[in-house]
Amino acid sequence: MSHVCRVAVVVALVAGLSRAAADPMMEPGPPPGPPPFLKEVVPPKLVMEHQQEIGLRPAQAEVIKRAMNDAQQQLVDLQWRLDAESEALGKMLEAEHVDEAAAVAKFDEVTALEQQVKKQNFRLLVRVKNQLDAEQQAKLRALRPPRFGPPGPPPPHD
Repeated sequence: MSHVCRVAVVVALVAGLSRAAADPMMEPGPPPGPPPFLKEVVPPKLVMEHQQEIGLRPAQAEVIKRAMNDAQQQLVDLQWRLDAESEALGKMLEAEHVDEAAAVAKFDEVTALEQQVKKQNFRLLVRVKNQLDAEQQAKLRALRPPRFGPPGPPPPHD
């Protein structure tokens, strides 16, 4: 797999962390967005896009690339397992009568894998942040696009 392809996989999976943090079964309507603590870290893609602007040193870039490669290897394996278990759960749920205990057990497997994906993505975000000095972090926070979009109209009152 080429370096560019590996980076694309890692970036896509890191982006999935904020989407995976929301529990769509609990809230009606659009997902609530990323958890607030994610504003304290920066995605590797932002670092890559602004490496000259933030004065990223070659040693920092090497550590970040190594962390991304390590995460990518683990995330690809986890994603394959997650997709296989999700598919198996979907097949179980297609039955007219579902074995509740088996379905719940399979659901537990799927959610455990999702948790591992989140943890690996979070670990990468922390490792990237730890390679950046305070000035680089401040510059990247200023360059980061807003996570929640423009403010909308106030919610209707009942």
